Amino acid sequence: MQEIKIYLSVWRTLLLTLVCAAFVAMAFMMIAHPSSSRWNPIFLQVVGVIGILFFGLGLIVIPSMMIRERITGQAYITITDKSFIVRGSKAFIANFSDVEAFEIVEIGKQKFISVHYKPNVEIQKLEDASFLGRLARRFNTNLTGAQEHLTTTGTNIKTEELFEILNERLNNCRNQVAL
Repeated sequence: MQEIKIYLSVWRTLLLTLVCAAFVAMAFMMIAHPSSSRWNPIFLQVVGVIGILFFGLGLIVIPSMMIRERITGQAYITITDKSFIVRGSKAFIANFSDVEAFEIVEIGKQKFISVHYKPNVEIQKLEDASFLGRLARRFNTNLTGAQEHLTTTGTNIKTEELFEILNERLNNCRNQVAL
């Protein structure tokens, strides 16, 4: 089978960048003109600084992920016959031989694909993680039953389509091992 590459959507990235820019502008206005509101001026300035820091970071990170993806030619998610590679905020590679199952979970209105690893692989991933990584993995496990998740937010593929592709590759990998 051929390699499947899933890239971040240019339009969604542009939209998120514009929203971040609008919030940075509003936060700047809160700092520049705090007395034009019924709120305490110091409170408005603090909220404005926090808004600039948070949305300003988004203004840098969101487009840089897509630009890096386009320059290097490395997709956000790459699916091969034997593994899948996710290059998000923290990149990871998972071999289909280490995966027990995939499951679609919904948190709020957001859909994710949970990656259920074999028990020995889950233990190894937990042991190899940093302190904060272990906390995040335990939180994820308590929330959804899996340590790692895939999201299709910001891409051109639906969660259900990616789920079908991953299950097809997982079944092909199991069939090759059985032969």
